[in-house]
Amino acid sequence: MVVAQNPNPMDSIRKLPGYRPAADTIHYLAPDRIERLVAPIERPLWTAYVARSRAQYVRDTVAMQRELRAAGKSAMTRAPYTHGFEVGVAMTAKWFATDSARRMADVILSFQASNGGWSKHVDFSHHIRQPGESYYAESAEWEYISTIDNGSTTEEIRFLHGMNRAKPSAKYTEAIRRGLDYLLDMQMPNGCFPQVYPLQGSYHDAVTINDDAMTHALIVLHDVSDGKVAEATAAEQRRANVAVSKGLACLLASQVVVGGKRTIWGQQHDPLTLAPIAARTYELTSLSALESAGVLDFLMTLPTPNQRIVEAVYAGAEWLRDRPLHGLRYQGYVLTRDDKAPPLWGRLYEIGTNRVIMANRDGVKQYDWNQLTDRRSGYGWYTTVPAQTLATFEKWSRQHPLNP
Repeated sequence: MVVAQNPNPMDSIRKLPGYRPAADTIHYLAPDRIERLVAPIERPLWTAYVARSRAQYVRDTVAMQRELRAAGKSAMTRAPYTHGFEVGVAMTAKWFATDSARRMADVILSFQASNGGWSKHVDFSHHIRQPGESYYAESAEWEYISTIDNGSTTEEIRFLHGMNRAKPSAKYTEAIRRGLDYLLDMQMPNGCFPQVYPLQGSYHDAVTINDDAMTHALIVLHDVSDGKVAEATAAEQRRANVAVSKGLACLLASQVVVGGKRTIWGQQHDPLTLAPIAARTYELTSLSALESAGVLDFLMTLPTPNQRIVEAVYAGAEWLRDRPLHGLRYQGYVLTRDDKAPPLWGRLYEIGTNRVIMANRDGVKQYDWNQLTDRRSGYGWYTTVPAQTLATFEKWSRQHPLNP
């Protein structure tokens, strides 16, 4: 006898044309993938990296369990939420000397995780973290406890650096050093950076260029390497110098080649093969104009780029220069016709055809913004950012010619 079961709503979605399974079904750093995809001489490095991540995860979770027991709680509570945190233009040297800045610094210090990193979406204007309170604001689950997503960790380091210049304190220096060590520890053997560390699984373990995560980390470490972060120890400065070199190697190796020609970068890349991959269901495998503009901006800040870096910048700039959309305006998550609008780029492009692509939460590829429903708002599908990157390139290229 066949017993009827309640239908799974995903079954119908999986049958739709163009459906791709979510990246969270893939464990990118699983032992079998390391065994299959990594050269024998490098496998011990990856195995040790994963082991260190797991050990740090145990230390972090044990620390939280200890907190919960002491507070008489059975589960974490959510941190106060805000959309994002950044060191804004109003945070001047004069502002960092104020009581408001000091109070915010105290809150930031309280939300530094035991591994040295910070989570995201936390409102640092609210209150000191309480025992048993999560470091993350979107849920009370153990996720995103420390991350470089959405400027997290790198912005807190920048903030505390500003505080330390205005009102030096050993507590700021210590927190900055712990944050730097976190960035250095999370870097993969090939120089790439995951989104979350300790590793959380799924696309969080991918090389994360999305939202400028990896470039933000490299900018901070480049400043450390150059001696611009006085709080860093000599050992951290040496480690940062190596980390930047390895990070550049990762960026250069992950620049997508199509038909024998270098193009730009994806939002996420497989940490072992460096191939572009999907992340959330609506973030399809693609080339990303927005994130690639950020990579190029970073590469063009390097004072003495070698020829390989120069070639990468020229290739990326050429790709962006050939892809502007005209006669469209994107404002408030709404796309309209406007002949007077500045050039526009899609955020995601289909690899091979260079068509702008997008998706709803069902993961089905769309080429028409009008077909978006549940992901029409809340996600930036178009951008004007590459225009400024190309303007920078025009000046930069005069000092850095492309040798034949």
